[in-house]
Amino acid sequence: MPRIPNFPPAYLEEHKRWHDARERVDPDRPPAGYGLEFLQFHRRFTRKVLSWYRLSGLDPRWVEPWDLPPEPIRRASCYDRQAEERLARQPQTFAGADEFGRFIESSGLHACLHQEAADLFGDPDLSDFDVAPRSTLFYNIHGMLDRWWQNWEASGRFRSKSGRDHSGP
Repeated sequence: MPRIPNFPPAYLEEHKRWHDARERVDPDRPPAGYGLEFLQFHRRFTRKVLSWYRLSGLDPRWVEPWDLPPEPIRRASCYDRQAEERLARQPQTFAGADEFGRFIESSGLHACLHQEAADLFGDPDLSDFDVAPRSTLFYNIHGMLDRWWQNWEASGRFRSKSGRDHSGP
């Protein structure tokens, strides 16, 4: 079930507005600050939508994060296994959350995940920022990316003695 029934238009609009406000960002070279914004927005957005999803009585199995993308996606020419390895298994190599988030974009991994999952599962919505959030695959992908970020957070490299987040460039 790729398409979520009765998806609230306000959530689509919220996601669209976030991306529209950043349409001039070059994904190959996102500016400082973009990576952290990307991660924070998508974490908050995903949690909000999944709360609505569960309250609607929809099957949570459809939106569970992937541990890794399906193998056909990982074999795609656009997919960077070295980027995956660094994000999923070597998060300590990132100095901050912003660097982590910018790498998700600049490596091409985020775009490739959307594009290849759309093709693999026959879900063109996933390739369109305006409607991607109404696809269950959106939450498989962004849940996985958020788990990788949580893994980075658990490495403890971002905490100072004051407990403040240092998500530097």
